[in-house]
Amino acid sequence: MKAMRVASTVSIALLLSCGARAENSEPFAKWLDKAAPECVPVAEFNSVAKTIRLTPEQFEFVRALYVAIPPMSKKLPPGDHAVLAVAKDQAMLALVTDDVSCARFLAPDFVVAMLMQVGAGASAKIGDPASYETYR
Repeated sequence: MKAMRVASTVSIALLLSCGARAENSEPFAKWLDKAAPECVPVAEFNSVAKTIRLTPEQFEFVRALYVAIPPMSKKLPPGDHAVLAVAKDQAMLALVTDDVSCARFLAPDFVVAMLMQVGAGASAKIGDPASYETYR
C-alpha cells in the first residue's frame, strides 16, 4: 500500500513537472513541439547540448518513464538505448535506435537525479522479478 502511494506521488509530481517545463523547453523546443518530426537524428541534439549515452539499466528506466508520461503509450517504446541531452539547465531524455530518436521528453531535475542513482547501481529491492510464466 505504501509503495502504491509513493508511486502515485512520484507519477503526479513527474506529470506536473513535465507539463510545467514543456512550456519552457529551450533549447529542446524544436524537437519537443507537436509539429516536430517524429524521428530526429541524435547528431542534431549535439548542436545545442551535450549528449550522454546511458547504461542499459538507465535505458530501461527511461523506457518505463516514457510509457507513463501522457499521452501514455500502449506499446513498447521505440529504441535500443537512451541518451541524456543537457543544455542550459534543461535535460531531455531520448530513446534511440540507429542514432535516431523517435521518442523524447523533458526530464525534471528529480528524474535526472533518480537516473543517476540507477546508473550508480542503486535500487530498491522489494520482491522477486516477475516473468510471464509467474504471471499466468
